[in-house]
Amino acid sequence: MKKLLTVCFLLMACIFAIPSTSSAQETGFLTPGESTFLYMDTRVLNETYDNEAIKFVLQRDGVLRLMSRNGAHDYLSFTGYDDTNAGIGYKIRKIYTMFPSMQFFEIIADRGAHAKNCGYWIIGKKDGQWVTYVSIDSLAAMGYTPGEWHQINTALNNDATGRFILTSRHEYMPPGAQYGYQRRFAIDLQLQLFWDQNAQWFGIRRL
Repeated sequence: MKKLLTVCFLLMACIFAIPSTSSAQETGFLTPGESTFLYMDTRVLNETYDNEAIKFVLQRDGVLRLMSRNGAHDYLSFTGYDDTNAGIGYKIRKIYTMFPSMQFFEIIADRGAHAKNCGYWIIGKKDGQWVTYVSIDSLAAMGYTPGEWHQINTALNNDATGRFILTSRHEYMPPGAQYGYQRRFAIDLQLQLFWDQNAQWFGIRRL
């Protein structure tokens, strides 16, 4: 009987230890500020990162570049995932983790009046170098279908839990609808993004 109780105690300890270990690896996010949309007349966004003055520049060919403020260093470039930059715009905002505090940039590219998605990136520095932590390829590995029509929206800390939720949705015309204002939206994918402290990289899970 004593041996049975010992086994039960060890089993319960393992069950309760596993979730706490898993959650301890994840870092939540703070509520971010508004995005800046680079398109048409607004083509430069000045920022600072890691005590360096930087800028995002939207070129006439639709390519977005991240470079030092003085133009001496060209760090990263971004272009439409669907091989065309016609009418493309980029929404850019800083996002922050909590405990530890880290800073990244989220970039969402879309085009047209209905904001069809054509790119998604989360970038930051790793070991002093600019890297892309999350891209459309990362989302595709979790079920996103880049070749189809989608909008991407993200919500960080909306429910005060620190969760980072990415939602993909598509629009459709319900039966009998004839006009654009009658269109509806359906969610086709929801993902949770998180900072994995063990991996020192972004993790993604499907909801």
